[in-house]
Amino acid sequence: MKFELHPNLSDKIFIIDLPLCQVLLEDEQNYPWLFLVPRRPGVSRIMDLNSRDQLQLLQELDWAQKVLWDQFRPSQLNVAALGNKTPQLHVHVIARKNKDPAWPHAVWGHPVRAAYSSEQKEQILELLLSAFQRIALS
Repeated sequence: MKFELHPNLSDKIFIIDLPLCQVLLEDEQNYPWLFLVPRRPGVSRIMDLNSRDQLQLLQELDWAQKVLWDQFRPSQLNVAALGNKTPQLHVHVIARKNKDPAWPHAVWGHPVRAAYSSEQKEQILELLLSAFQRIALS
């Protein structure tokens, strides 16, 4: 069995492949919102990963949090591995500001949505790719 991205994640924007995870971006300018998707087939929960991959996921989660913190200076970082709608293991890492449209509530299902413009998308992808390359190589 080979790794394939679940269809529910196919509309996300690819940033980089880390040693374990594919890093994706939600097309939502109100919240810098990353997804870490371990490139392991048939994995639904963190406990489905072997011990080595669990530690690697933790390392890459740390990198994602630091990238968002350093680049966006949020009020808070939200981290969640749900799976109710998408059975493939994916970890949300969301930079929240106390004045964002959904604050202090969850971003899921919030009616205020705004996709990145083409120019914004290009800029944020360049920013995030560069930040991940720096942190993963250090």
